[in-house]
Amino acid sequence: MSQPTSGKHMWAASLLAGIALLVFAAPASAFFGRWAAAAVVAGSVATVAATSAAASQQQAASAAHAQAAANAAAASAQQSAMAAQQAAMNAAPPPPPPKSPQQKLQELQSLYDQHLISLSDYQAAKTKILSNL
Repeated sequence: MSQPTSGKHMWAASLLAGIALLVFAAPASAFFGRWAAAAVVAGSVATVAATSAAASQQQAASAAHAQAAANAAAASAQQSAMAAQQAAMNAAPPPPPPKSPQQKLQELQSLYDQHLISLSDYQAAKTKILSNL
């Protein structure tokens, strides 16, 4: 922002200097006064062009910065999506399917054979399994 403002001041100073040369130039040097005025106008045009070029470069830099920020945001979103997908893959496996009555009876028989449950517990559990058929 400081460059366009300084460009305006430079343009105004060049214009004032050219006008001063025209006003205070002697009639004998009118040719040089006109030459000075042309130089002032050309210098002012060059200053305005340089100011416009600087503003264009600043806009291009801003656009490049915005593009870089957008690219970073897209990369971050992609990483988040991949992390979520990985977390879903690492989630606990689905519970095993329910056991059949035959499997339950075999396990119950195994517990009784190892003397981990009593005969009354075995018979009660067996009756419950068979009643749910």
